[in-house]
Amino acid sequence: MLLVFTHKITPRVTYVFKHIFENMLELQVKVTSSVEALVAHSGPKMSYTTKPLGDEFFVASHPLLFERGITSHDINIDDWEGVPAFFKTGENNPIPFDVFAASFFLLSRYEEFLPQIKSPNGHFDPMQSLAFQEGFLELPLVDHWIFKMHGILTEVFPEIKPLSKDKPQKEILIDVPLVFQYRHRSLLVTLELFLKSLWDFNFLKIFDQVTVLTRLRSDPFDSFSFWNTWFENSSTKPKAFFLYAKSSAYESTISTFNRRLQQRIKKMGDDYSLGLLLSVHSQLKSDPELSKEKKDFQDLTHRQVKMSRIPISYRQLSKVYTDLVDYEFSNDYSMGYCDRIGFRASTATPFYFYDLTNEFQLPLKVHPVFATETAIRKGKKIKAFDELNLIYEKLPLPCARLTLAIGNGFLHPKKQNQPLQKAFKDYVK
Repeated sequence: MLLVFTHKITPRVTYVFKHIFENMLELQVKVTSSVEALVAHSGPKMSYTTKPLGDEFFVASHPLLFERGITSHDINIDDWEGVPAFFKTGENNPIPFDVFAASFFLLSRYEEFLPQIKSPNGHFDPMQSLAFQEGFLELPLVDHWIFKMHGILTEVFPEIKPLSKDKPQKEILIDVPLVFQYRHRSLLVTLELFLKSLWDFNFLKIFDQVTVLTRLRSDPFDSFSFWNTWFENSSTKPKAFFLYAKSSAYESTISTFNRRLQQRIKKMGDDYSLGLLLSVHSQLKSDPELSKEKKDFQDLTHRQVKMSRIPISYRQLSKVYTDLVDYEFSNDYSMGYCDRIGFRASTATPFYFYDLTNEFQLPLKVHPVFATETAIRKGKKIKAFDELNLIYEKLPLPCARLTLAIGNGFLHPKKQNQPLQKAFKDYVK
């Protein structure tokens, strides 16, 4: 066990030390404010405070973990042996930056609570993030810091075991906002789609719609019977997130009373882990919409639903997370950007979210999403999966996950020989 002395034990200190040492490094840790306990401890020990007590291993602290509320801090990016770092504390220390305060800043999404310019949808704009502005958006910075710190600690304390040689995992999420694009939709929706395409002079869409409705070709979104084929040679087992909500002014859905929608969900639940794709309405008005969506989905599948995902956030993510806890979700896959590749919280390791508003850890495990189909198509499509593989190979910690979210239409069998889909099949092998 590693004993850590600090001059003041706060919820922030407890949270970040538990996450870093127990979740990321699988090393038991205890935090104390007793000098006597530190002196008496015979195992690995360190102090995290403003000045060293003696010749113990020492990490100088930044004030962030001892504060309450949100305060603007000056952040200057420096270099720590080739890795960007901030909250510098001194050149002569074994670790010249406060990696604990800096990690907390990124994991808690502290910057999203500060005044900022919102995106057109009203959510946090990735271009406003420190990671984007300083060029480390595609780098799991927290994981690299902790990997470097672990290397230093193993040199000082031989009792600390080396990291496991297990490889990080690739994770695939399949978003299903619509089970069908054209077929099995209501007459009103069918007419609306036709008239919209006609208004836009999009005759290709009209042709697609007519050929699907006349059964000359299969629906572009109905890929479900082929999922097993896509992943038959893969060690990755995808998780599927279905939108199961009534239509609203914000989005058009397929009625929850649609029998074919219900059949698809039940069938996929036999082979895949299912989660709930939250509607815009349930984000903005969790009571009663979120409660109803979860109950309806559980009644259909006859199992508890604990996983949630928000493809596009229309509220501050921390507020949505509080709602998810209230409705007993335990795992969320929304910590990412809908149209940009990158680590939103600068980590590839799942973590429990810290609620800065109330100053405590939520019982909600957040799984970072590195890329979405939208972001891949927006960027360099052809080389996207080569780049994802390079990032995956450089993940420093075995507990890391490189998570990609795609849509059900991406897996249509008619697309399997297209360059992007062929690259995807190679990626998931």
